[in-house]
Amino acid sequence: MNDTTTPDDLDAILAANTATAASAPRIPVPGEQVHCLRSGLTVNLGGGSMITGRAVVLERGQTFTVTSEMIEAARDRNGSLATSWVGVVYDEERQVKRYGAVMVRPGPAPSDLRPWEYGTPEWMRARDTARRRAYALPSEAERAEALAEVERIYGPAGSTSKTTAVYRPGEHPTERAAAAQAERRRQGIADGTR
Repeated sequence: MNDTTTPDDLDAILAANTATAASAPRIPVPGEQVHCLRSGLTVNLGGGSMITGRAVVLERGQTFTVTSEMIEAARDRNGSLATSWVGVVYDEERQVKRYGAVMVRPGPAPSDLRPWEYGTPEWMRARDTARRRAYALPSEAERAEALAEVERIYGPAGSTSKTTAVYRPGEHPTERAAAAQAERRRQGIADGTR
């Protein structure tokens, strides 16, 4: 500020600073809890060096407390947090743009958040374990009740087969060969199959 700064100039500067602060991403503060919705996000815990960095890969349903070391470790080479996980905790739209899905949310994980998502390998393992436990029960009534609970919690079983090719009528190699053989017979050409 100099001697030629007017009150209108000060108002414009204040408005610009307020707009800049409003557009800056909200970041979690130390002591705040965050929970993970998708497994695979790597968080630097801080306290290490470039070579001995301490990081953890988060799993779905995991709740962690943000520390000042984690925030500092998330800064890029220019000191910005905007490009790190810290800068997108409160912005699900940016998380989807960056990671392809919402990875984290503020607060502790809800009590009903399962550590797996339907169709994932974790889901298949958990469902299979629950199903095996159900089949190990001694009475048929207990087994039926436990298997119904498996269906309720995990949903229907995934497909056990996979279609690797689909042929339109007449495209399959054996159908083409049979059609060619029939045509040769019609023309009276010996094909050596008899």
